[in-house]
Amino acid sequence: MLGRPSDDPRVVRRTQIVDVLRAVPAGVLVPVESTIVLTIAITRFDAPGWVKGSIAAASGVGLLLSPVVTARARTTGRPIMVVAAAISAVGAIGLAVGATGALALLVVGSIVGIAAISAPIPLTTATYERNFAALDRGRRVGRGMAVRVAVGALAGLWMGQLLKHHPDRWWQLLVLAAVALALVGVAQANIPSEPLAPVDGGSRALPHFHLLGEDRQLRLTLIAWMLMGFGNLMLLPLRVEYLASPRYGIAADAAQITLLTVTVPSIVRLACMPLFGSLFDRLSFFSARIMVNLLFALYVAAFFSGSSDLGLFLGAIAFGVGSAGGDLMWSLWVTKFAPPGRVADYMGLHTFFTGVRAVSAPMLGFLVIERFDLETVAWIAAALIVVSSMVLLPEARLERRNRAAEQPVEVNR
Repeated sequence: MLGRPSDDPRVVRRTQIVDVLRAVPAGVLVPVESTIVLTIAITRFDAPGWVKGSIAAASGVGLLLSPVVTARARTTGRPIMVVAAAISAVGAIGLAVGATGALALLVVGSIVGIAAISAPIPLTTATYERNFAALDRGRRVGRGMAVRVAVGALAGLWMGQLLKHHPDRWWQLLVLAAVALALVGVAQANIPSEPLAPVDGGSRALPHFHLLGEDRQLRLTLIAWMLMGFGNLMLLPLRVEYLASPRYGIAADAAQITLLTVTVPSIVRLACMPLFGSLFDRLSFFSARIMVNLLFALYVAAFFSGSSDLGLFLGAIAFGVGSAGGDLMWSLWVTKFAPPGRVADYMGLHTFFTGVRAVSAPMLGFLVIERFDLETVAWIAAALIVVSSMVLLPEARLERRNRAAEQPVEVNR
């Protein structure tokens, strides 16, 4: 059963190797879930707003299901990465169905496939907490993330070029994504893992939601993350709309869209990932989170403030830097706060509320820009990110005071 981190070097080594190998097909999926499917819906099918919002919210569907996935994984008594592999297999079938040619099947298949990518995240985080020691967990997880980002950048560049020069071959990208997700499942099944330990409390309808009332720090952090995430996620799919729609005077093609939304941010994330991996292991969480929030606010101001190439590239770069830190903190922050054996439950709550905003924010964003200009929406999003930082400021100060109190006092002799 999951407990304290493993001290078996064979488990650590196998987890590290398989996690890095898993990152290769996972990287192929990055542009598919973030940009490619939505670009296909806009440029190939001229999809209405609710369809675009549904596709943009697909990852959030999986996150909403993650507490249920965690609870079901606990009742099965199976190793949790075996459960994750089964979910990936279902998602691969969904993506294959989405490649059959009809808009309705594209929507349903992509939602199933993309949801399957995000639903097992708490199980993966619990496995990281079990197989990697806290001292170097950020660096070890960052290695796989760096590979995923590098592959995602190259895959996004190639996919954008394919859609630009051979738009009729869009279905091949979904077939490729289905194969990639199946390979992710194979890798997941080969990562050492254990069943989740049984716990008391909660209910079948709302598994481990009672933790919100018991842990003030968890509750406060989730509130701050909701504000920041809502502002960020509301704008993520609107980047594609902003670049692709003639309404905003840019009218970028598929290659330019993937360059600015996938390739440039991915290259910057790749370069910054080792730095943030080290910072996560050594820096106080709340201070680091505030710093990343401000980077995201800078990205919003630069990217959506005009249509100049300079502003778009600066915004893409700021988004990449912020994402390098945001990815690690989003994936691992609960390992700093959750009691032993409860990482999957804490992460399940975190991913659930991420799913709430991931489903509602993109759809709201597409609805809002029908009545307000996109620049106004961008300023609202930036304000939410700043307010999120202000919510965390008291905790950051308390964290610094506690760290200072723990430092040994030097005695002059």
